Amino acid sequence: MAVGRLTLETQPRTDFRRVALTGYAATALLAGCFGYWAVSAPLAGAVITQGTIAATGGNILIQHSEGGIINQLLVHEGDRVRQGEPLILLDRTAAQADLNRLTRQSIALRASAARLEAERDGLDGLAPIIGAAPVPFQQDFENLVREQRKEFAARLARFRSEQAILAQRVAMHRQSVIGLNAQKQAVQQQAEVVKKELGIKTSLLDQGLTNRTEYSQLLRSQADLVGQAGALEANLAAANTQIVEAEQQIERATTQRVEEALTKLDEVRTNLADIEEQMRAAEAVLQRTTIKAPAAGIVVSSTYNSMGSVIAPGEKIMEILPTASGLIVDAKLRPKDIDEVRVGQPAKLRLAALNTRLTPEVSATVTQISADRLIDQATHEPYFRARLKIADQLPPGVKAEQLYPGTPVEAFINTGDRTFFEYLARPMLDSFARAFTER
Repeated sequence: MAVGRLTLETQPRTDFRRVALTGYAATALLAGCFGYWAVSAPLAGAVITQGTIAATGGNILIQHSEGGIINQLLVHEGDRVRQGEPLILLDRTAAQADLNRLTRQSIALRASAARLEAERDGLDGLAPIIGAAPVPFQQDFENLVREQRKEFAARLARFRSEQAILAQRVAMHRQSVIGLNAQKQAVQQQAEVVKKELGIKTSLLDQGLTNRTEYSQLLRSQADLVGQAGALEANLAAANTQIVEAEQQIERATTQRVEEALTKLDEVRTNLADIEEQMRAAEAVLQRTTIKAPAAGIVVSSTYNSMGSVIAPGEKIMEILPTASGLIVDAKLRPKDIDEVRVGQPAKLRLAALNTRLTPEVSATVTQISADRLIDQATHEPYFRARLKIADQLPPGVKAEQLYPGTPVEAFINTGDRTFFEYLARPMLDSFARAFTER
């Protein structure tokens, strides 16, 4: 009986020991596996921060350099606009009048230049002028050209009349020279005859065959002929001088006409260049009466909402939030996290405005970190600003239209892999470092 009872008591004790050993072994194995996992398995670390989506360049401020009166409002707050789309039409009256005035001055100067070029080149009429005036001013230009043709014809007629008078004067003096030469030849012939008669009379007078009175008359005739010859020579010289002077006047009148045309042409061209420069500026002012969107986006705010309002030069007209430019995220980092964030680190964005359970995370990259600590004006808490660029390739289920500027996001900035043991040990090591620091 005693042996049987001992056997029954020993059997349960052996089974209990076996179960206990198995439990201890399983616990040790589990603890070992967990320890191995804790010191070797990498866990992704991240800095979690809040931010908002923004456009790359910020809002575009629409201004106008000259200002003006609003003639028509084409867009309002909240409207989407395309690049180059008209936003506001300003009154064009003053700008158009200024351009018209300059255009009329320009075509008048071009017509004057055509006349002066014809006078410079000695033409008989104005050359045809092609494309010198816009179509609305073609009739005005034709009238101006007609007036310039009349002026050219009158000036040419006066010039030719003066030239004809001078030419007649030259011809008259040439005729005088011919007459004087004929008289000179006749006097010379008479002088030869008198000279011969005087020789005969001298011989007869020596022989006493004639009287001295006839001899004296011949001497007086000879002296008179010599005087006539001298007077004729003087008249010939004067006539030739007058011919030269008249010919010089003809050449001088021609040269003076060309020089006068050149001087006035240079002045006209200088004025024309100045007018054309003013026209380009006036055309730019006229084009700016149509205020256009510099980029595609959304009208965020508009200062003016009624026609007839007066816009001052340089005053804010409206703001456009660009949508075509790349999107970024402006996030706020806690000062204690700044040492873990670097430019170039990848990040994941969770769109807080969408269903986070159904919407996948969007990839981003840290592109900028503020150089100094900033203060939130609302909460007065310090922070560092981090700027993240949203990836161009969006994941399936996320459309670009859903990424509105101003949308809140939660950013997970990857700080690298660490083990579970490092996560547990880091606070203790930091505490030990502070505890053993000598005060």
